Parts: sequence; C-alpha cells; structure tokens
Amino acid sequence: MADIFTETPVWVWALLGVLLFVGLRSLKTRETSAIPYFALPFLGILAASTVGGLQHAPLNWVCFGVGYVAGAVPAFSWQDGLILAKAGQRMTVRGEPVTLVLLLVIFGSNFVFGIAEATGSSFLQGTGFTIILAALLGAGSGSFAGRAVRVISIPQRP
Repeated sequence: MADIFTETPVWVWALLGVLLFVGLRSLKTRETSAIPYFALPFLGILAASTVGGLQHAPLNWVCFGVGYVAGAVPAFSWQDGLILAKAGQRMTVRGEPVTLVLLLVIFGSNFVFGIAEATGSSFLQGTGFTIILAALLGAGSGSFAGRAVRVISIPQRP
C-alpha cells in the first residue's frame, strides 16, 4: 500500500492539490468570470485516456457517451439555479459542494484505474468494471460540459 503513494508521480499530487483548491473554492458564493467555464468541457479530455485504456471497446465509449449525456442534461438545468447574477462576463455564483465531489470522483476514478493498470489487476478485464468506470467518468465530464453550456447561453441577470 505504501508503494502506491511513493511510486505515484509528483505531478499527480500537484493535480490533486489544484483540484482541491478549485473544489473548495466552489463551496463559497462568489463573484467570478464566466471565462473559466468555457474550459470545463475539456475536463472530458482528462477522462479520455482512461476510457480509451479500458477493455471491451466499443462498450467503453458507448458507456462513456451515455454517462456524458446523463450528466450534461441535468447539470445544464442545475447550473441555472446557481447563477445568481450575470453582467457581461462576470457572474455571482452560489456556493455548492457538487463541483468538489465531481472533481474528486473523476480524479479518484483515474487514480484507481492507474493503480489497477500498474499492478496488473485482473478486475480491469471485467465488463462490469468497464461499464461502471466509463459511465462514471462520462457523467462527471458531461456534467461539467452541461454547466459550461448553461453559463455560455444564459442571458444577463441583474
């Protein structure tokens, strides 16, 4: 178990630190720029290498796609309730814990996959593992995309 933490590249821990910073910041109601939201759909790229490494292609991509849509659609509506005001590219956004949870789920899923791959774990071969991990990564990635589309498309709010 200690090897998992000592053999993990330093950049992984730095990434976790950044994700924690972003996630903890999202807990507070704040005024922010809408511009960083434009990058949210690209979080799906982080999951793409993991999904591509899963067995049972094309099932992995089908499950990722279904999860993506299942995450994007409700997140689009949900984000509307978080935007308290919008003027130009500035917004006041209500604090919420979902961003932190989603970032940690995506990070944790990729981390577990990396450990399983590095240790040659046999559960990587399981269809259930492929379905669950691909759908989970898809839902997380899709939720960020749905939220970004809502931020971009929402009209000005006083």
